[in-house]
Parts: sequence; C-alpha cells; structure tokens
Amino acid sequence: MLKNIQLILSLMILSLCIFGGITLIAHPQHSKAKFILGLSMLFWALLISIRLIINPFLDNTALFQPIVLITGSYVMATTTCYIIEILRPGYLTFKRFCFFISPAIGFTLLFGSYYIFKQEVTVYHGMQDLLSLSDIDIIFRITLLLCNMLYMIIPAYLTFRYNNEYTQLLKENVSDPDDYDLYWLKRIMIVLSALYIFYFILLVTHNTILYVINKVFILILWYYFFYKALFLKEIPWKISFAAGWKTPSEENIPEKDWIYDQAKTNYLQAINQWFQTEKPYLYRDLRLSDLQRKFPISRTYLSQLFNKELGVSFSDYVNQFRVQESKHLLETEPQTEITDIAERSGFNSTCTFRRAFIKYMKISPSEYKKIHRLNT
Repeated sequence: MLKNIQLILSLMILSLCIFGGITLIAHPQHSKAKFILGLSMLFWALLISIRLIINPFLDNTALFQPIVLITGSYVMATTTCYIIEILRPGYLTFKRFCFFISPAIGFTLLFGSYYIFKQEVTVYHGMQDLLSLSDIDIIFRITLLLCNMLYMIIPAYLTFRYNNEYTQLLKENVSDPDDYDLYWLKRIMIVLSALYIFYFILLVTHNTILYVINKVFILILWYYFFYKALFLKEIPWKISFAAGWKTPSEENIPEKDWIYDQAKTNYLQAINQWFQTEKPYLYRDLRLSDLQRKFPISRTYLSQLFNKELGVSFSDYVNQFRVQESKHLLETEPQTEITDIAERSGFNSTCTFRRAFIKYMKISPSEYKKIHRLNT
C-alpha cells in the first residue's frame, strides 16, 4: 500500500515538474530566475524518470545510495541558484552558474568513472558499514554529502545575511513593497530545512513511511517554488549585479558640497510639486525608475533624497500621498466602498491600503469613515 502511495506521489511530482518547468520557461514575463527554476524542474523530472526506470533493479534496503546523493546535489544547487538570482538579478552569469554547479557535476563524473572502473556498486545495509572509512567508495559518498551540505548552507546564509537588505531595497525602489511578499525567503527556508532533515534520514534508513513523507515535502516544495515563481513580483531593477554581489553605486555624491545642497532642495521641491499636481502616486505600479524618466538623476541620488533628506523610503513617501487621497475620498464620498477607495487611491489591494492607512492614521479606513460621518 505504502509503495503504491510512494509511486503515485512520484508521478505527481513528475507531472508538476514537467508542467511547471515548461510553463516557467515559456512564461511571457520572462526572467532569468524563472528560466533557472524552469530548467531545474525539468531536470528534476528527468532524474525522477531515471529513478523510476532503474528502481526495480536497485536494492531498496541499501543505505547512503549514490542516486539519492547525486540527485540531491543537483536539486540543492539549482534551487540555490534561483534564490541567488531573485536576491541579486544579473549576478548569475553563465560562467558563474557553471562554476556554482561544477562540484555536483564533478562528483557525478567521479562516481561514474569509479563505478565503471570497479564494475560494481558497494551496498551498505547498516550504520556500522557507514562508519567504516576503509573503502574509498564511502569516502566518495561522504565527500558528496559534504558538497550537499554546502549547498544547504548557502541559501540559509543568504537569507540571514540579505533578507533585511532585500526588504529595504524594495522599499526604496517600488511604491508597493507589500505586494512583493517580503517573507517568501523565510518561508522557503522553513520548507527547505524540513526537506533537508528528511533527506539525511533517507540516506541512513530504508523506511517506506519516511520515503512517503519525504515525497510529500518534495511535492509541497516544488509547488511552492512554482507558484511563487509564477506570481511573485520580482524587483524591477534597472541596475545589474553582474559586476559583484554589492549593490552598484551609480555615482558618488559630495554630501557637504553647497552645489549639491542647492540641487537637492530644488529636486525635492520639483518632486513634491509633481506629486501634488499630476498625482503619479495614483498609478498602482509606480517605481523609482518612473521618477528617473521625469527627473534626469540617478537611482542613488533619488534614494538619498528620500532617505537622508526626508527620512522616509520611496514607498513611504508615495503611500503618504495615497493615504491623503483616500482620506479625501472617504470624506467626500462616504457611500463609496472601501475597495473602490483603495483602487482609486493607487493601492493594489484593500489589505495594503488598510495597513498603510492604519500606519499613518492609527485607525482603519472604515473607522475613519464612521467617525467622519458622526462628526458631520
């Protein structure tokens, strides 16, 4: 019964990876991150197919199986590449991508050459066999396991190291950072951590129940990756990280230069006037790059104007105008639905509108409408 469930889950994962891979690669809103994940899903589907074909010829009671180690290394390497590309678009050039997955490729070739030369695969059935380092075969497997552990550590480190910076960069470049799901990295790490635990368990056991549970986690993981890649809004960078991991600086601005002081005052006045007269904040997908088209200054300069001179991020600056617009609509059109008020004020969703309104007004839109109605 459990083996049949395991087979059904494998076929479900296979179908999802084929469908998801083709969908992401052919997606009209093409990006390198989608392309990397699409290829990863198709490659994972290929590995599942190979495993299903050779599974009848394998000793399913064996521990520390090479096929599990090898497939695990490719999946971990490619999914980590996807996370890197989301965090730093453009950093993963073809050369860097090949270099990053080269350990997985190298160890696969090493394993293949070794088994062709040896003409047999060593089978381990107990923990005592695994703890013995007398056979070069087990040394190869442990080395590949260490490679897999490195691939596990990298996304955890990147999430811990750059999650706050990722969030801040969103706030500085888009007017609707809440619509970009700032916490997806942390959720991915929870799912990946659970998968890693079961991955280690599978290496040292042949318990069918654990195999079933692991496949359920794999199915959830791939579905989550696919869903997010399909619908997650990516940072609309106008800059590239191809030159390095750090955020590129477009220019060095002398902060104490009197010419700069005069220029920043003029730009702030011009931006504020533009927002008041033409109301660009009503465009729901307003970005910092839109300001660059209106004002011929760099992204770095604009970010400094908002963060250092006004003490707010670009998204906060825009939302202040949107909240003021919504207040005016709530007061003058009390019969209008909250959802319509949110849309006409430039917000992408009612939830985003409600959070922003409470942040600046300390009460919800519906409460504000009610209080204003009582006062009039």
